[in-house]
Amino acid sequence: MRRVFFGLACFVTVPSLLASWGCAAGTATGTGTDSGTGASTTSSTTSTTSTTTSTTTSTSQGGNGAGGNGATGGAGGLGGFGGAGGSGGTGGVDPCQAGCIGDTYDIDGNPLTGVCGCEYSCVWQSDADPIDDAFEDANCDGGDGLTEQCVYVSASLGTPGGAGTRQDPIDTIAGGIAMAELQNVPAVCLSGELYQTQVAVVSGISIYGGFDQNDPDFKFRRSPGVTTTVRAQGLVFDAPQIDQETHLEGMTIDATAAAGGGASTYGVRLGGGLGQLYVQYNIMTIAAGTDGAPGAAGQDHPSPTAPAGDGGTNGCQGGGCGQGGPQPACTEYGGKGGDGGYNNGSGQAGFAGSGNAAGGSAGGATGACYSQSSGGGPGAFGADGSHGTTGTGGGALGSVVAGAYVPSNGGNGSDGTNGKGGGGGGGGGGGSCMLWGVCSCNQDTGGGGGAGGCGGLGGKQGAGGQGGGGSFAVFAAGGRVFVRYNDMTTHKGGNGGRGGNGSAGQFGGNGGSGGSSNDDSGGGGVGRKGGNAGNGGPGGGGGGGPSACLGRAASVVFTYSANSCTTGTPGFGGDGGTSPPPSNATASPGVVGTAAANLQIN
Repeated sequence: MRRVFFGLACFVTVPSLLASWGCAAGTATGTGTDSGTGASTTSSTTSTTSTTTSTTTSTSQGGNGAGGNGATGGAGGLGGFGGAGGSGGTGGVDPCQAGCIGDTYDIDGNPLTGVCGCEYSCVWQSDADPIDDAFEDANCDGGDGLTEQCVYVSASLGTPGGAGTRQDPIDTIAGGIAMAELQNVPAVCLSGELYQTQVAVVSGISIYGGFDQNDPDFKFRRSPGVTTTVRAQGLVFDAPQIDQETHLEGMTIDATAAAGGGASTYGVRLGGGLGQLYVQYNIMTIAAGTDGAPGAAGQDHPSPTAPAGDGGTNGCQGGGCGQGGPQPACTEYGGKGGDGGYNNGSGQAGFAGSGNAAGGSAGGATGACYSQSSGGGPGAFGADGSHGTTGTGGGALGSVVAGAYVPSNGGNGSDGTNGKGGGGGGGGGGGSCMLWGVCSCNQDTGGGGGAGGCGGLGGKQGAGGQGGGGSFAVFAAGGRVFVRYNDMTTHKGGNGGRGGNGSAGQFGGNGGSGGSSNDDSGGGGVGRKGGNAGNGGPGGGGGGGPSACLGRAASVVFTYSANSCTTGTPGFGGDGGTSPPPSNATASPGVVGTAAANLQIN
């Protein structure tokens, strides 16, 4: 038969008369005396749980046997019954009923790992677990940061249709931000990979880097050995408007040089807003600003000399001749020449040029045969124009306009002013037919006056050189920014561009010649030369670009502390342009730029 005690079994042999409840036998021996002694028995029962052992022991002493015959030795007395077997001990309380114990947590969901299925050792400190440079898991959820409040992104493991979880990430940062907006999740967590993209930051959606997508125990655990690099040309993180707290943390931010003249390079650019933008625990490398483009030179005129005035036609016997030169077709016209007089008529006076240079006087007729009439007078010369002014050089700092840095460009020169047209010559007096009161000679027409020459057109200005672009780790045009615990390296500011040269003004056109006389008539007067124009003024050189770890407008509310900052050298100012003789002008060069860790711009 088999008896069971609290799950433990013992076996009893049925024929045995010495069986006891404790499964122990007593033994008696005769000594030839009157007494026998039963041996003692011991029974032991053991009950075991997963963590606790209970043992109960019962001991029984056998009774005295009956005495035998003295002579022959009696039979030995029967031993006493053994004591009853002890009952099993009471089982202990299961310590895993209450879950994880002793600062351990079940992170992997596997009940076979760790004590009570809790494989992750962690000392809880706070429900809040901001990203930090010590990678500390303050809330013991498996990683630095609030791991269940992130959309997870992996360039290699993610898919466009991913759920954004640690087990099913999405593949792009833009996709992660869009999903975070849709699901009202406050952050995007990036794998330790290279992302070559410009990121449009959305207010209230933080972006964190340094998550190990290949961690064997906990996917996307944040680790100090994991690097998330976000690289883009010219600008990496663009945050035009931040009205809710937003973080950019734990990444390597690599801004390559922008394209175009005078372009700035930014790691992070903030436009404005009422919310705080946190830029922390990042390694930032920012390429140099680009050199400013040279200023455009003033465009030369197709001809170095303005058009000349036409000559007057010659006088003749009779009529139909002696016309003055016509007014030339030009901007700064010369005056028309006067027509020659006929017979006893005087010639016509020349006309004024565009700047009121006087026309020549009219020739008078003598009123008698064989008497030479007077010729027309010459016109006045046109006035010269003035040279354009030179441009100023660009300054050491540009300005903040429309959320970006605008370089300090050199000033433009000004155009030279035009010369004025010359005055037209007067027409010659007519030849008379009268002799002692009798018309006995041929009637003659005087020569026409020449037209004045055109005034020269002014030279064109040289444009100012463009200022150099800046190199900024963080640039804030407005709003609130918190910059701390970053390792930032900026490079050289761009050089300013050279100012453009001013072009030469035109020389004034020559005046037209007067028509010749005929017989008794007078010749036409000469038109005068138009005035020379002034040269265009040259442009100033552009200012050198800045280099700064934080560049900001004066209105920005900022915190800048505990950063490592290495700036590049500021850009050099560009040379000023020049103008040709006779002005021989040179414009001012641009000023060397500015380099500073924390730079207020305007």
